[in-house]
Formats: sequence, C-alpha cells, structure tokens
Amino acid sequence: MTDPPVGPNGVGLLASLRHNWLESLIVAWMLCIAVGFNLTHLYPEVAGDVLDGNDNVMHRLLIEAAVEAINQGRDFTDPWHGTMGMGFPLFHHYQHLPHLAIATVHVLTLGVFPIAQMLHWTTYILLSGFPLSIYWSLRRFGFDRISSAMGGVVASLAGTNQLYGFGYGSYVSSGFGLFTQLWGMVLLPPALAVGYRVLREGRGYFWATLLLAATLMSHLMYGYMAFLTLGVLTLLGPTQLSNAKCVFKTLWRRWRRLVVLFLLVSVVTSYFLVPFFLDRAYLNNSVWTDPAKYASYGHSAVLSGLVNGHLFDFRRFPSLTILVFVGLVICLIRWRNERYLIPISIFSLWILLYFGRATWGPLMDVLPLGRYLHMHRFIGGVHLGGIFLMAVALAAPWRWALSQARVWYVGAALALTLLVLAPALGERVSYLEQNALALRQSREGLGVEDQHLSALVQKLKQLPPGRIHIGQQFARGQDRSTQYDVGQQRLIRARNRLQAEGLDMVVNSYHRFDLNVDVLENFDERRPDHYNLYNARYVVALENRRFPAFVEPMQQFGRYRLHQVETTGYFDLVGSDLAFAGDGLDLYPAASSWLASELVEVKRHPVVSIAGSFREIRSPRALSTAAEAIPKISASASPSRGEVLSEKIGGNFFSADVSVERESLLLLKATYHRNWRATVDGIEMDTVMLMPSFVGVVLPPGNHQVRIESRPRRVRVILLCLGLISFALIGICEKWGAAIVSRFRVRVRSSISGRIKRRLS
Repeated sequence: MTDPPVGPNGVGLLASLRHNWLESLIVAWMLCIAVGFNLTHLYPEVAGDVLDGNDNVMHRLLIEAAVEAINQGRDFTDPWHGTMGMGFPLFHHYQHLPHLAIATVHVLTLGVFPIAQMLHWTTYILLSGFPLSIYWSLRRFGFDRISSAMGGVVASLAGTNQLYGFGYGSYVSSGFGLFTQLWGMVLLPPALAVGYRVLREGRGYFWATLLLAATLMSHLMYGYMAFLTLGVLTLLGPTQLSNAKCVFKTLWRRWRRLVVLFLLVSVVTSYFLVPFFLDRAYLNNSVWTDPAKYASYGHSAVLSGLVNGHLFDFRRFPSLTILVFVGLVICLIRWRNERYLIPISIFSLWILLYFGRATWGPLMDVLPLGRYLHMHRFIGGVHLGGIFLMAVALAAPWRWALSQARVWYVGAALALTLLVLAPALGERVSYLEQNALALRQSREGLGVEDQHLSALVQKLKQLPPGRIHIGQQFARGQDRSTQYDVGQQRLIRARNRLQAEGLDMVVNSYHRFDLNVDVLENFDERRPDHYNLYNARYVVALENRRFPAFVEPMQQFGRYRLHQVETTGYFDLVGSDLAFAGDGLDLYPAASSWLASELVEVKRHPVVSIAGSFREIRSPRALSTAAEAIPKISASASPSRGEVLSEKIGGNFFSADVSVERESLLLLKATYHRNWRATVDGIEMDTVMLMPSFVGVVLPPGNHQVRIESRPRRVRVILLCLGLISFALIGICEKWGAAIVSRFRVRVRSSISGRIKRRLS
C-alpha cells in the first residue's frame, strides 16, 4: 500500500498522517480486543483455589524437584524425580526450560509465590498474550501492521476435537495441561521470524540462537519443527533473480547460514542434547501409546478434517477454514512477493508431514529421528501456517477500506470481520464458559470430600516410607456397573491429590518415558509378590473395594479406605543367574513375561543389558527370546540371602544398612538409569539393570552400608558451561566482531610493515 502523494498545500501529507493514525488506532484496538478477550474469559483459570489436574500435576512436581535441587546445591538441570511411577530423571530426556524458569523465580523470591499458583498464572499470561507473539512475528516477516494485527485476532480461535493443537483445549483445566507446549507455541513464531532474518540478511544470530534454543528447550517437537520450517524457508530465494547462477548462490548462502545457526543452537543446548542421545536407549517408546501419535492419521483423515472444518472449526461454522483457503488464494496470487510465500510454505509443509507415517510409510524415516517422533503434534505447524493465511485473508478488506480514506468503508470492513469471526468467537466463549463452570463446580464440590482427602494425605505422610497404589475400582472379571464412572472419577481425584502432594505413587498416568512404566499395566492386585516388587506398601481404594486377605485395612477416610501390605521396603536382596542383552524395544515383552512368572516370588531377577550397556556380561541370551524362554525356567525357593536392616530415602538418593549371608544383588526398586552412582562401605561400585528395569549392586557376604545416588555425569556440567560461554561469545562477536577483526588486521599489517622496514634499514 503506497502513501498518497503530497500536494502543494500539504493535503497529501495530512491525508497520509490521518491514514497512519487511523491504521495505528485499528491495530492497537484489535490487539487489545484479542488479548482482552483471553484475559477476560481465561481468568477463571487463576481465580479462587488452584486445582491441579491433567498434566499440570506432573509439571508442578517437576518444578518442585528443580526447586529442591537448587536449594540443596545440586544440578537442577537433571534432578531425580522419584514420586511418579518408579522414578526417573525426567529432565535428562524431557524439555525443562519452563520448569527451571518458574523454579528460579520461586527461589529468588524466597518462596513468596506458591509453585502451583505460579504455574497457573504463567499459563494464563502466556495463553492470553499469544496474539502479541503472532503480531510481532508477522511484522518481522515483513507483513504490514493490519495483516499482523489480524493474525493476532485469530491466533487463539482454533478449535479441534482434542488434537493437541493451538486451541484452548490443549492448555486449560478441562483440557490436557500441555504447559511446555504452550511455551513452545508462544516462542515458535518469533523464533522463525528472527531465524528467517538470519537466512536473508546474515544478521541477528544472537537473538535467533536465543529464541531457537529457548523453543527447543521448551518443547523438543516445536524446536524440531522450527528447524525443518527454516530449512524450507531457505528455498524462498528472491524471485526477481532470473539468473540461475545467482539463485544458486543465494540459496547456498542461506543454507550455510542455516547450518551455522543449527550448530550454534546445538552448542548452546549441548548440555541436554549430548546426554540425551548418549542415553537414548533408556528412554521408553511405550507400547501403550496410541499408534496414531507416532504415525499420525493419514492423508484421507487429515484432508477430510481440513475440508470439513475439524482442524480449525470443530462443531461450528467453518469460518476460519474458509479464511485459510481465501488466504491461500491471495498468497498464490501475490507469489512474486517473497513474504506471501511464507504462509504457503509453512502450511503446505506441515499439512503434508501431518499426514504422517500412515501416508508416507518408511519415507518418514528420512526425517532425523523420524522413528521416535510423535507426528500427531505436527498439527501445531498446520495451525501456525493457517493463522498466517487467515491474517492475509482477513486483512484484505481492511487494506482496501483504508486505501479509500473513507470512514464508512472502514466500518464495512469491521462489520465483515465481525460477521466472519462471529461463529468462532461465540463457540470459544461457550467453551471457556463451560470450562469455568466445571472449575466452579469442582471447587464447590470438594467440601467434605476434600477434608477426607486432606486427612488421608496427613496420615500417609506420618506413616513409614512406601509407595501408594490406587486400587482399581473393580477387580478383574467383575462387572462394571453404571456407577463405574462415578467411582473412577473419585479415584482419579484422589490420585491427583496424592500425587500433587508429592507422595510416592505407583502410577503411570503422567508420562511414559521410563522403562518400568509399561509393565506397570501388568500389576496384579491378587499377587503379594507384585506389591513387594514395587514396594506398594499402601493401597487407597473406595470403601466398597474388596482385596485379598494380605491387603489389610487400616483406616477409613469418608468414601476412601487406606490399606497396608507387608513389603521389604525400597530395597531387597535377590539373586540373578540369568542375563539378557538386546534392544530396548524387546524389554516390555521380556519384562511382562517375567512379571507373570514365578521368578518374581522367588526373587530371581535377570540382568538386562540394553544397547551393550554391560559388556562384562558373559554369554547373555538374546532379549528378544526372553518372552518365550522365561516361562520355561523352573522357579524354586532359595535359602535366605540376609536382610535389609534399615533404609533411608532422600530427594536423589537411597541408602541402606544390609546384612548379607551369601553373595547377592541388592535390588533398589527404582528405575535404572546411567545417572545412578553406588558406593558400598564408601567404595564406588558398578550398578546393573535388573528385571524389569531396576537398579542392582553386587554385595559379598557381611554387613554393608550402601548408598545409591542419582548424580549427572560431569560432561553435563562441562557442556552447560561451554554452552553459556558460547552464547556470550555469539553476542560479543555479532556486536563487536567487525571492530575486533578490523583492529586485528590493522595491528597485523602495522607489525608486518614495521618488520619489513627494520629489515630494509
């Protein structure tokens, strides 16, 4: 849009000023309305008592673990998280910048702001401010203010059927609680915009590295998507270049810049990436995960969902979907302008990849780590490209109206915008009102039941340490009546409350990253050896639930009943005369077969080597054959091996005093990982993985003091320091690099000329 010419009397100048003032006013109002809409309708999320449900329970526990590590002077980038499942160093394999940010603020403010409230307020602020992220990014991509503002208007309006996209359902209380994805969603657009500037101009490496690294460490999938998107954007060379040689030089220059940017981000985040890849064998690919999460849904379902409006307008008139197609047409018409190719490229790339393995099959293995990607998350790229296309479409009538310099034209553009967005706005208001109603009813419905749960929590914290098992609502084979849903909801509420209180739980509901979590599905409430194996010392169930005699009732808390089971604690002395070696993908069949056998009762735990982790094992059997071999092995009780005299549990360690009668393995009932360090009587000892995926230490006869501590390897700290130094050097080189190089050249030249003069003289 060009400015009107300036006449001799300055009329054109006044018109131009009036035009700019009106455009600025429209942009400001649109952004205020978009952000204000979120602030108003999302406020119930932070009003009143904080209720932790969905994945927010996990994120709260991770933040608390980081706070504890900071206060104790430990490595807070890789602490042990011991209260979910059998424990796992989650930050070793999971994005954690959002957790560390809140933990740091919590510690620096001396704990004035409770962690749970900070978690919810951060979600509220980021989700409300997302339109500003879209606006800023579109401006940096070169779009005018009106188009950028329209992007902010539609940023939060996508609605899907629980597809993990940009909609409210991914983040609010009645949704999934995807806290880290929210950070990735907010950071991804500006990371792409600044990264694209580096590709085009070769400037801005510092901010691009910062934003891309922050995106990666906030959500690995979104960081991955950022670099794939930038890779495609390198192909958008200047269209005015008709010479093939010039085009090739331009593309080659952009690819080099992308490689440099990738290397810089890799160095800055190497403290996480290097250990992640070194220990990838200990990251579980769950057999219980919905296959669609890895394979996505296929082209037929995706395209059908797009055309039917289910990707942007689930259960409403497909107004946003129409805007996507209109924006696509406008961008195709204006393809000679490079910035209009950006929305087309982003949307096309991710709609194609969102088809997933269900369409492309083995071709998806061409993507780095394609075997491990949750491809259903690619809908985030589809939504981002769709928002950019909507912005272009929605801005078209506004730009035309402003060019006419008549107020009623602007009014017509406003009316058209409201008409188009009315279905989406109405449905989003209704959705958030239902979410607020559910929150209010949940808070009001706590009442007496909350008092009972509080008393239960207090009792459990007073009892000797042990894990808590939430008893199934119905025994296997028992008829599930219409009351099942009510009882199940009560159990879920109790589980969330106990887990949020930091109690050690035998649950696998929040993540499936550790190798033990899959086999927990095979926990048999009728077998006492299973309770002992997992140290499930306490059982919480509804009052009408019946258990075998060894599960002894302790106390009633309203509708909940607390039971107790005799176990050996977190440690046990076991034997191991079997060894298996193989790939981690073969562990679940082997572990489930072992769990169903009598070897559990007689405490025979095979040693397991994954990806050659224990090379000293002699003649191990193939892990892939274990599922068939284990049931054929006879199980017989063996003489006593000794006893665990006492044990102590800390935030990142377990210790025990043990009396051993004959050579045995001391079993720690926690997930095996390379971070474990064991000392026996002050001497460092190697640890091994014992079936199903626990920690073992060889002990000779006698009395021993054993301490097993989760401690990251030194390479992590070294790489973290290297990353921080590298990041600082990027800023220094970009700001003063040219001056430093110039001075260096001057000094070198003067030194050389001085030497030449001295020799000549």
